[in-house]
Amino acid sequence: MNKDPEHNVDVGGKHSNGGKYTFPSFDLAKILHLSIPKIIVKKIPENVNIENTNVFQILLVHFNKAYNTNLSPEELLYSRSSFSAFKNFITNCMLRRYLIIHEDCEDKFMMSMEELGNKYEQNLRSLEKYYDEIIRTIYRPKWLSKKNEEVRDEMYLFEQAYSLMKVAFKKEKRDSGERYFEHLKWVMEIIMRELSNPNINKIIIALLHDVQEDIPEYADVVRKIYGDYIADGVNELSKKDWKLYLNEKEVKTCWPYIDTQEKLFDEIRDILIKEHTDKSFTAAKKIKKSELIHAMNKEQKEQYTKLQKHIQPFEDRAKERRNKDYFGHLNQLNDDYLDVKFADRIHNLRDMSGITKEKTLRKIDETKKYFLSVAQKRNPTAYKIMTIEIDRLEKRYKE
Repeated sequence: MNKDPEHNVDVGGKHSNGGKYTFPSFDLAKILHLSIPKIIVKKIPENVNIENTNVFQILLVHFNKAYNTNLSPEELLYSRSSFSAFKNFITNCMLRRYLIIHEDCEDKFMMSMEELGNKYEQNLRSLEKYYDEIIRTIYRPKWLSKKNEEVRDEMYLFEQAYSLMKVAFKKEKRDSGERYFEHLKWVMEIIMRELSNPNINKIIIALLHDVQEDIPEYADVVRKIYGDYIADGVNELSKKDWKLYLNEKEVKTCWPYIDTQEKLFDEIRDILIKEHTDKSFTAAKKIKKSELIHAMNKEQKEQYTKLQKHIQPFEDRAKERRNKDYFGHLNQLNDDYLDVKFADRIHNLRDMSGITKEKTLRKIDETKKYFLSVAQKRNPTAYKIMTIEIDRLEKRYKE
């Protein structure tokens, strides 16, 4: 008999689970031996997403207890395998009569769970081909199968990284017009198929390598889920804010203009956030500068342009210093981090459509100056690929 009282759930609310993350071994038999309080759902709120309702949060608490995990709602929703296990957990709770849903809201509850899976793109069919390829190229040569516990845990991390980035970069596009997530996949594929010695760490870092720069709010989540080695790799491959490379004299001169411009951005950002229709976790990502400028009225754009004229010379000098610092330390990176950087550069050279000639030539010079000598010593395959791509681009502009 359950010692805990019944939960009568008929209102919505928010909850967040924190703490150390551990990786579950999803054994559905555990629910047969689990004792949880009876949960009675009388009503599903009309104006609250299912993931923000009390019933969802209570079920998540008991799911974490059952599998000895501490998943937050976001962590659960960004993993296809954990979300699938959670749905199975709910089904078993209903079969065992731990979860009782009144008939008038049962269809709504089950439909909301299905919609939630689609909303967070848990049904990622393209992930399956990568899953099989990783097993074949990385684990099978080590005589390990997908049934191995270590392999399952590492592939669980891969699934999470893939899902998280697909959702996080859903609306982002590159200069070429290509969906930004495609770039992350291409970098991963170069690691898997073209460079030597692929491993799961390189693959996961490849998927996550732009999160620090483009969506810094996710940095803590990355460290919590993937640990220090992966998070440190993402950090090593991320450029720091150019403002950190201003000297003391430059700060005194240009900071009043920067500060005024930031206040203008904050004003526009507040308006955009209030008007945003998407209230999910993914909507909290940083609004890019280009979006802020696009949303400005005529007067605000004039103010921004005047401020930028004062800021631009300082920004250019600071970015040049940043590049020297960032690219000058390539040879100090370990092989995992460096190979992801090589793969990123290779795809950037290949994907120059929509890029101006000036920017393309600058990218070529940058690659020659900082990458080739390091690649020649550390990864001859990457060196050969980059020289081929440089020759192709230079021939294009000579014709």
